[in-house]
Amino acid sequence: MDAPSIDILGERLSFGAWDNGVWVILVLLLIIGFVHTQSWRRRRMRQLWSRGPLPRLIDARDRYLLRGVMIVGASALLVVALMRPQLGTRETEAKNMGIDIAIALDASKSMRVTDVMPDRLKAANLEVGRLLDTLAGGRVALVPFAGLAFVQTPLTSDFQVVKTYLDDLRVEDMPRGGTAIGFAVHEALRALLPPEALEGTSAELGSGTQGGRSDAAEGARAPGVQPFEGSKHKAIILFTDGEDHETNPLEAAKLCKKLGVTLFTVGVGTAQGRPIPLVNDEGEEVGVVKGPDGKHMFSELNEALLHDMADVTGGSYFHLSAKGLGDGLLAAIDQLEKKEFEATFKQLGADRYQWVLIPALLLLLAEAWWATRRRPLAALYAARRRREARGSANKSVIPGRRRRVA
Repeated sequence: MDAPSIDILGERLSFGAWDNGVWVILVLLLIIGFVHTQSWRRRRMRQLWSRGPLPRLIDARDRYLLRGVMIVGASALLVVALMRPQLGTRETEAKNMGIDIAIALDASKSMRVTDVMPDRLKAANLEVGRLLDTLAGGRVALVPFAGLAFVQTPLTSDFQVVKTYLDDLRVEDMPRGGTAIGFAVHEALRALLPPEALEGTSAELGSGTQGGRSDAAEGARAPGVQPFEGSKHKAIILFTDGEDHETNPLEAAKLCKKLGVTLFTVGVGTAQGRPIPLVNDEGEEVGVVKGPDGKHMFSELNEALLHDMADVTGGSYFHLSAKGLGDGLLAAIDQLEKKEFEATFKQLGADRYQWVLIPALLLLLAEAWWATRRRPLAALYAARRRREARGSANKSVIPGRRRRVA
């Protein structure tokens, strides 16, 4: 439930931990307990008063009710303090430590194969979402690909935006069929690195023309452009079944190594594979994809290619099976050198819990002091006896003076 807010003199009063208000139940129980106990004490005192004068020596001022009010009031104020009352706003600096990650996600037709439940694409989406939930900082870019690759979301620290696009990603929405792993890696590099770092390389051009540059061309740079020295806080995570249609993925992996970007590959599927489902424009399966010979086309996981791509860059290969991906990928990413990105400034509510916490503590101290002021019954009884003794002595002396003869 959303916390309510109240406008007070132009400032908004809200609560940062509204759910802690459930502790008000304890305050209500305290009130009920004190009322019940006070009623019982009064009935008991009336019974004692009828039996003799001793109970009347008890201090007539009933301080129990006042102590109860102090304890209940302090408890209520403590509950309000736990709810974190906030009045006004304050600007705070939020530092962002982490790495830049480009997630290249295969969304080709073969990712609809169900050798990983519910299918390859949905299983990969779940793992990407889990990874985003676990990352403590950094920035992420999303690069879907099939026959073409494109940057769906540029580098951002707002992981919820990336997850929103993940939920909307569908195989039938991809502009071109096929699987272009090399193009996807190049597009991921463009999402991670500045244009000058890619100048003269095969990743400089668009995905439709990637892969046509030679090694000599990649080494050529415009005059005055300094070579890019690479970075340890940038990585690419490639989710795919490993089927590539002649886009030189190994050459793309070598370019990652040259630019200092670590490549982690995640194989989605099984080596046995299954037939590729035929999907219409509405995303419904209407059959199975068949080859020119009329036979069903199978999609099998190409682990060898993905192993080689990761090894070239010093990265690692991981297999996404029916049991999930595990924590290996996150642990490998955590080993990379982290960078402090530009700090962001957020307007947060200004906590004012001390305004009610201090009065609550003062009430508790006052209650403790008030409780110690009452003298014990034995002391009251002894004082009564001393007063009676002094009164008797005075009465015995006065008559003696009257009998004295002048």
